[in-house]
Amino acid sequence: MSADGVIACPACGERAPIDDRFCEVCGARLMPVADGESRGDRREIDAGFAGGLTNTGLVKARNQDALFLETVGETAVAVVCDGVSSSSGGDAAARVACLSAGRVLSTDRGHRGPEAAMRTAIASAQRAVLGVPWARNSDLAAPSCTFIATLWDGRQVTVGSVGDSRAYWIDEKASHRLTDDDSWVQEQVNAGVLSEAEAEAHPDAHQITRWLGADAPDEPPAVTSFVPDGPGRIAVCTDGLWNYVSSADKFAELVRASDRDAAPLDVARSLVDHALASGGHDNVTVAIIDVVPAVEGTTS
Repeated sequence: MSADGVIACPACGERAPIDDRFCEVCGARLMPVADGESRGDRREIDAGFAGGLTNTGLVKARNQDALFLETVGETAVAVVCDGVSSSSGGDAAARVACLSAGRVLSTDRGHRGPEAAMRTAIASAQRAVLGVPWARNSDLAAPSCTFIATLWDGRQVTVGSVGDSRAYWIDEKASHRLTDDDSWVQEQVNAGVLSEAEAEAHPDAHQITRWLGADAPDEPPAVTSFVPDGPGRIAVCTDGLWNYVSSADKFAELVRASDRDAAPLDVARSLVDHALASGGHDNVTVAIIDVVPAVEGTTS
Protein backbone atom coordinates (compact mmCIF):
# COMPACT_ATOMS: atom_id res chain seq x y z
CA MET A 1 0.00 0.00 0.00
CA SER A 2 1.42 3.42 -1.00
CA ALA A 3 2.06 6.16 1.54
CA ASP A 4 -0.86 8.10 0.09
CA GLY A 5 -3.19 5.20 0.92
CA VAL A 6 -2.39 4.93 4.63
CA ILE A 7 -2.60 7.13 7.68
CA ALA A 8 -1.14 6.89 11.18
CA CYS A 9 -3.47 6.73 14.16
CA PRO A 10 -3.04 9.95 16.21
CA ALA A 11 -3.39 7.97 19.46
CA CYS A 12 -1.19 4.89 19.01
CA GLY A 13 0.64 5.42 15.71
CA GLU A 14 -0.73 2.26 14.07
CA ARG A 15 -0.95 2.51 10.27
CA ALA A 16 -4.38 2.03 8.68
CA PRO A 17 -6.01 2.43 5.25
CA ILE A 18 -6.86 6.07 4.59
CA ASP A 19 -10.57 5.39 4.23
CA ASP A 20 -10.86 3.75 7.67
CA ARG A 21 -12.68 5.89 10.22
CA PHE A 22 -11.35 4.31 13.41
CA CYS A 23 -8.11 2.60 14.44
CA GLU A 24 -8.53 -1.17 14.62
CA VAL A 25 -5.91 -1.37 17.38
CA CYS A 26 -7.03 1.29 19.88
CA GLY A 27 -10.37 2.47 18.49
CA ALA A 28 -9.39 6.14 18.20
CA ARG A 29 -10.91 8.27 15.43
CA LEU A 30 -8.29 8.48 12.71
CA MET A 31 -8.75 11.99 11.33
CA PRO A 32 -11.02 15.01 11.83
CA VAL A 33 -13.17 14.34 8.77
CA ALA A 34 -16.93 14.59 8.28
CA ASP A 35 -18.97 13.14 5.48
CA GLY A 36 -22.41 11.61 5.12
CA GLU A 37 -24.31 8.96 3.27
CA SER A 38 -27.98 9.14 4.24
CA ARG A 39 -30.71 11.67 3.55
CA GLY A 40 -30.82 14.52 6.05
CA ASP A 41 -27.45 13.56 7.51
CA ARG A 42 -25.63 16.48 9.12
CA ARG A 43 -22.11 15.89 10.39
CA GLU A 44 -20.15 18.57 12.17
CA ILE A 45 -16.61 19.38 13.29
CA ASP A 46 -16.06 21.91 16.08
CA ALA A 47 -12.41 22.91 16.25
CA GLY A 48 -12.68 26.02 18.41
CA PHE A 49 -11.81 29.00 16.23
CA ALA A 50 -12.79 26.91 13.21
CA GLY A 51 -15.95 24.93 12.60
CA GLY A 52 -17.79 23.30 9.76
CA LEU A 53 -20.36 20.78 8.68
CA THR A 54 -21.64 18.78 5.76
CA ASN A 55 -25.30 18.10 5.01
CA THR A 56 -26.90 15.84 2.45
CA GLY A 57 -29.48 18.47 1.52
CA LEU A 58 -33.17 17.96 0.80
CA VAL A 59 -33.15 16.31 -2.62
CA LYS A 60 -30.21 13.97 -3.05
CA ALA A 61 -30.22 10.62 -1.26
CA ARG A 62 -26.45 10.44 -0.85
CA ASN A 63 -23.85 12.91 0.35
CA GLN A 64 -20.81 13.07 -1.93
CA ASP A 65 -19.16 15.95 -0.03
CA ALA A 66 -16.44 15.58 2.58
CA LEU A 67 -14.81 17.96 5.05
CA PHE A 68 -11.47 17.92 6.86
CA LEU A 69 -10.97 20.52 9.59
CA GLU A 70 -8.25 20.80 12.21
CA THR A 71 -6.71 23.47 14.43
CA VAL A 72 -3.37 23.21 16.20
CA GLY A 73 -2.29 26.21 18.26
CA GLU A 74 -2.96 29.29 16.14
CA THR A 75 -2.99 27.38 12.84
CA ALA A 76 -6.00 25.95 11.02
CA VAL A 77 -6.48 23.63 8.04
CA ALA A 78 -9.76 23.20 6.17
CA VAL A 79 -10.29 20.96 3.13
CA VAL A 80 -13.62 20.58 1.35
CA CYS A 81 -14.18 18.17 -1.54
CA ASP A 82 -17.25 17.51 -3.66
CA GLY A 83 -17.60 14.20 -5.50
CA VAL A 84 -18.44 14.65 -9.18
CA SER A 85 -21.96 13.27 -9.63
CA SER A 86 -21.24 11.79 -13.07
CA SER A 87 -18.36 9.75 -11.69
CA SER A 88 -18.29 6.38 -9.95
CA GLY A 89 -17.52 6.58 -6.23
CA GLY A 90 -17.57 10.35 -6.01
CA ASP A 91 -18.14 10.15 -2.26
CA ALA A 92 -15.08 7.92 -1.80
CA ALA A 93 -13.02 10.25 -4.01
CA ALA A 94 -14.02 13.25 -1.90
CA ARG A 95 -13.25 11.47 1.35
CA VAL A 96 -9.77 10.21 0.45
CA ALA A 97 -8.86 13.55 -1.16
CA CYS A 98 -9.86 15.36 2.05
CA LEU A 99 -7.93 12.99 4.28
CA SER A 100 -4.81 12.90 2.14
CA ALA A 101 -4.59 16.67 1.66
CA GLY A 102 -5.50 17.37 5.27
CA ARG A 103 -2.73 15.09 6.48
CA VAL A 104 -0.14 16.91 4.37
CA LEU A 105 -1.27 20.38 5.38
CA SER A 106 -1.39 19.42 9.06
CA THR A 107 2.08 17.89 9.14
CA ASP A 108 4.18 19.46 6.37
CA ARG A 109 3.27 23.15 6.45
CA GLY A 110 6.23 24.07 8.65
CA HIS A 111 8.75 22.06 6.63
CA ARG A 112 7.84 23.07 3.10
CA GLY A 113 6.31 26.52 3.47
CA PRO A 114 2.57 27.09 2.98
CA GLU A 115 2.45 27.36 -0.83
CA ALA A 116 4.66 24.31 -1.37
CA ALA A 117 2.68 22.38 1.24
CA MET A 118 -0.57 23.25 -0.54
CA ARG A 119 0.75 22.02 -3.90
CA THR A 120 2.04 18.85 -2.25
CA ALA A 121 -1.35 18.36 -0.60
CA ILE A 122 -3.19 18.66 -3.91
CA ALA A 123 -0.79 16.21 -5.56
CA SER A 124 -1.30 13.78 -2.68
CA ALA A 125 -5.08 14.13 -3.00
CA GLN A 126 -4.85 13.43 -6.72
CA ARG A 127 -2.90 10.23 -6.12
CA ALA A 128 -5.37 9.14 -3.45
CA VAL A 129 -8.34 9.65 -5.80
CA LEU A 130 -6.59 7.67 -8.54
CA GLY A 131 -6.35 4.80 -6.05
CA VAL A 132 -10.10 4.57 -5.41
CA PRO A 133 -11.34 1.24 -6.85
CA TRP A 134 -14.18 1.31 -9.36
CA ALA A 135 -15.92 -0.90 -11.90
CA ARG A 136 -14.39 -0.01 -15.25
CA ASN A 137 -17.36 -1.49 -17.08
CA SER A 138 -19.63 1.04 -15.34
CA ASP A 139 -21.57 3.66 -17.30
CA LEU A 140 -20.09 6.24 -14.93
CA ALA A 141 -16.69 7.88 -15.27
CA ALA A 142 -13.73 7.16 -12.99
CA PRO A 143 -13.92 8.51 -9.41
CA SER A 144 -13.34 12.26 -9.28
CA CYS A 145 -14.01 15.28 -7.10
CA THR A 146 -13.47 19.01 -6.75
CA PHE A 147 -11.09 20.43 -4.14
CA ILE A 148 -10.80 23.57 -2.05
CA ALA A 149 -8.42 23.99 0.89
CA THR A 150 -7.19 26.82 3.05
CA LEU A 151 -4.31 27.02 5.50
CA TRP A 152 -4.07 29.76 8.12
CA ASP A 153 -0.64 29.59 9.75
CA GLY A 154 -1.03 32.51 12.13
CA ARG A 155 0.37 35.01 9.62
CA GLN A 156 -0.69 34.08 6.10
CA VAL A 157 -3.77 32.64 4.42
CA THR A 158 -3.01 30.14 1.65
CA VAL A 159 -5.72 28.75 -0.63
CA GLY A 160 -5.61 25.96 -3.21
CA SER A 161 -8.46 25.00 -5.51
CA VAL A 162 -9.38 22.56 -8.28
CA GLY A 163 -12.90 22.68 -9.73
CA ASP A 164 -15.78 24.88 -8.61
CA SER A 165 -15.77 24.75 -4.81
CA ARG A 166 -14.97 28.21 -3.44
CA ALA A 167 -13.21 30.23 -0.75
CA TYR A 168 -14.24 33.67 0.54
CA TRP A 169 -12.64 36.28 2.82
CA ILE A 170 -14.96 38.43 4.93
CA ASP A 171 -13.95 41.20 7.31
CA GLU A 172 -15.74 44.24 8.72
CA LYS A 173 -15.04 46.41 5.67
CA ALA A 174 -14.84 44.14 2.64
CA SER A 175 -15.45 40.71 1.18
CA HIS A 176 -13.62 38.88 -1.58
CA ARG A 177 -13.93 35.61 -3.43
CA LEU A 178 -10.46 34.10 -3.21
CA THR A 179 -10.87 31.53 -6.00
CA ASP A 180 -11.92 31.39 -9.64
CA ASP A 181 -14.07 28.45 -10.68
CA ASP A 182 -12.45 25.96 -13.03
CA SER A 183 -15.52 25.93 -15.26
CA TRP A 184 -16.56 26.65 -18.82
CA VAL A 185 -18.70 29.64 -17.83
CA GLN A 186 -15.90 31.17 -15.74
CA GLU A 187 -13.70 31.01 -18.82
CA GLN A 188 -16.42 32.88 -20.73
CA VAL A 189 -16.64 35.50 -17.98
CA ASN A 190 -12.86 35.93 -17.94
CA ALA A 191 -12.92 36.37 -21.71
CA GLY A 192 -15.69 38.96 -21.50
CA VAL A 193 -18.17 36.77 -23.42
CA LEU A 194 -20.63 36.39 -20.52
CA SER A 195 -21.45 38.60 -17.56
CA GLU A 196 -21.51 37.14 -14.05
CA ALA A 197 -25.33 37.18 -14.09
CA GLU A 198 -25.46 35.45 -17.48
CA ALA A 199 -22.96 32.87 -16.28
CA GLU A 200 -24.99 32.03 -13.18
CA ALA A 201 -28.09 31.39 -15.32
CA HIS A 202 -26.27 29.45 -18.04
CA PRO A 203 -27.20 25.74 -18.39
CA ASP A 204 -23.49 24.85 -18.41
CA ALA A 205 -22.78 26.81 -15.24
CA HIS A 206 -21.43 23.72 -13.45
CA GLN A 207 -19.49 22.14 -16.30
CA ILE A 208 -16.08 22.00 -14.64
CA THR A 209 -12.83 22.06 -16.60
CA ARG A 210 -10.57 20.76 -13.82
CA TRP A 211 -10.96 18.04 -11.20
CA LEU A 212 -9.06 15.47 -9.18
CA GLY A 213 -9.10 11.98 -10.68
CA ALA A 214 -8.45 10.15 -13.92
CA ASP A 215 -7.77 12.24 -17.03
CA ALA A 216 -7.44 15.40 -14.95
CA PRO A 217 -5.80 18.28 -16.88
CA ASP A 218 -2.07 18.66 -16.28
CA GLU A 219 -2.04 22.41 -15.59
CA PRO A 220 -0.72 23.42 -12.15
CA PRO A 221 -3.45 23.96 -9.56
CA ALA A 222 -4.42 27.47 -8.50
CA VAL A 223 -2.60 28.39 -5.27
CA THR A 224 -2.82 31.90 -3.84
CA SER A 225 -1.91 33.54 -0.56
CA PHE A 226 -2.22 36.84 1.27
CA VAL A 227 -1.37 38.35 4.65
CA PRO A 228 -4.48 39.86 6.28
CA ASP A 229 -4.03 43.25 7.90
CA GLY A 230 -6.80 42.67 10.41
CA PRO A 231 -9.25 40.08 11.72
CA GLY A 232 -11.74 38.37 9.45
CA ARG A 233 -13.28 35.07 8.53
CA ILE A 234 -12.42 32.56 5.84
CA ALA A 235 -15.23 30.47 4.38
CA VAL A 236 -14.71 27.44 2.13
CA CYS A 237 -17.70 25.70 0.62
CA THR A 238 -19.15 23.53 -2.12
CA ASP A 239 -21.54 24.73 -4.82
CA GLY A 240 -24.43 23.38 -2.75
CA LEU A 241 -24.05 26.63 -0.75
CA TRP A 242 -22.78 29.22 -3.22
CA ASN A 243 -25.49 28.27 -5.74
CA TYR A 244 -27.81 30.25 -3.47
CA VAL A 245 -25.45 33.11 -2.62
CA SER A 246 -22.81 33.38 -5.32
CA SER A 247 -21.61 36.99 -4.99
CA ALA A 248 -19.02 37.80 -2.36
CA ASP A 249 -21.12 40.70 -1.06
CA LYS A 250 -24.20 38.53 -0.57
CA PHE A 251 -22.10 35.80 1.01
CA ALA A 252 -20.65 38.36 3.41
CA GLU A 253 -24.14 39.58 4.33
CA LEU A 254 -25.05 36.07 5.46
CA VAL A 255 -21.84 35.70 7.46
CA ARG A 256 -22.26 39.12 9.09
CA ALA A 257 -25.87 38.28 9.96
CA SER A 258 -24.42 36.12 12.72
CA ASP A 259 -23.22 37.88 15.84
CA ARG A 260 -19.62 39.03 15.64
CA ASP A 261 -18.80 36.78 18.58
CA ALA A 262 -20.69 33.78 17.17
CA ALA A 263 -18.67 30.57 17.09
CA PRO A 264 -17.49 29.51 13.61
CA LEU A 265 -19.60 26.35 13.81
CA ASP A 266 -22.71 28.44 14.49
CA VAL A 267 -21.91 30.63 11.47
CA ALA A 268 -21.47 27.51 9.34
CA ARG A 269 -24.80 26.15 10.59
CA SER A 270 -26.57 29.37 9.62
CA LEU A 271 -25.08 29.21 6.10
CA VAL A 272 -26.17 25.60 5.64
CA ASP A 273 -29.63 26.46 6.96
CA HIS A 274 -29.84 29.22 4.33
CA ALA A 275 -29.04 26.72 1.57
CA LEU A 276 -31.65 24.30 2.88
CA ALA A 277 -34.28 27.03 3.16
CA SER A 278 -33.48 28.04 -0.43
CA GLY A 279 -34.20 24.55 -1.73
CA GLY A 280 -31.29 22.35 -0.65
CA HIS A 281 -31.03 20.77 -4.10
CA ASP A 282 -27.43 19.64 -3.58
CA ASN A 283 -25.17 18.44 -0.79
CA VAL A 284 -24.00 21.41 1.29
CA THR A 285 -20.62 21.70 2.98
CA VAL A 286 -18.94 24.75 4.54
CA ALA A 287 -16.12 25.51 6.95
CA ILE A 288 -15.47 28.82 8.74
CA ILE A 289 -12.12 29.88 10.20
CA ASP A 290 -11.77 32.91 12.47
CA VAL A 291 -8.56 34.74 11.58
CA VAL A 292 -6.97 37.06 14.13
CA PRO A 293 -3.49 38.20 13.06
CA ALA A 294 -0.94 38.63 15.80
CA VAL A 295 -0.30 42.25 16.78
CA GLU A 296 3.13 43.22 15.48
CA GLY A 297 5.67 43.43 18.25
CA THR A 298 3.97 40.86 20.46
CA THR A 299 4.84 37.22 20.99
CA SER A 300 2.40 34.33 21.14
